[in-house]
This record gives sequence, C-alpha cells and structure tokens, in this order.
Amino acid sequence: MKFHDAAVQRLFLPSSVLFLAASFLPAQNNSSQTDASRIVFTSISGPVRNAVVYAPNPVIPRAALQQHRGVYKIDLDNGIPYDARVVRSTGHKILDDAAVEALRTWRFRPHRLVWATIPIEFRWTKLPPRKQ
Repeated sequence: MKFHDAAVQRLFLPSSVLFLAASFLPAQNNSSQTDASRIVFTSISGPVRNAVVYAPNPVIPRAALQQHRGVYKIDLDNGIPYDARVVRSTGHKILDDAAVEALRTWRFRPHRLVWATIPIEFRWTKLPPRKQ
C-alpha cells in the first residue's frame, strides 16, 4: 500500500492488524463455541495409538479466543524499530513475546514516524499436518 503523506500513514498504522496463526487452537466463528474440527493434532503416539477408537477434539468457548488480542508500541529510528513493548497484554506471555519479536522485524519508510501503536489479534487457523 502506498502512503501519500504522514497523516494517512498515521491513520492506517494504528488500525493495522497482524494475523498470526497457531496450530494449537481452532479458528474463531460466530457461534458461542468454536468448530472443534479445526484443531490440528499432529499425531497420536505410543501404545494408545492403535487402541484409539474415538477421540473428539475439545470445544473451545469463543470467549477464550477473544482474549487473545493485545496492543503493542514500537519506537522507530529511521524506519527501523529499536524498541517494542506491550501496552495491553493478551493475557498470555508467549503470545505477547511472539508479537514483540515479530514487531522488531517490521520496517517502515524512513522519517515518516517515530513511534506507532499496533493492535495485534491472534487468529487460529487450521494448518496442514506435519510430515512424519
């Protein structure tokens, strides 16, 4: 996306949303619970592997997924983040750490911004099974 001036860029960046995928929870839908079939299990191993007849996926309440939103602030020097920190936590350190780490790799047009507040929403998607 091309920005014509700093004012437009300032409006766009705070509303940016980064969608990160994880294999341990399902995609969010409009019902009160998520579609359990969207959870990815990599494999069942050990003696139980050949004994499993029925293994339903857990059903995750939608409210639990809604808590995976955080807000982060980055300080920039010549378009390169030199500091990234949590403003409002997702409630999960591992998600916050992943967001901060990703934001440190972002790049911006030089001399346009000195800082930005970025909301990040973690969305869960079905990923292909791992190759064995």
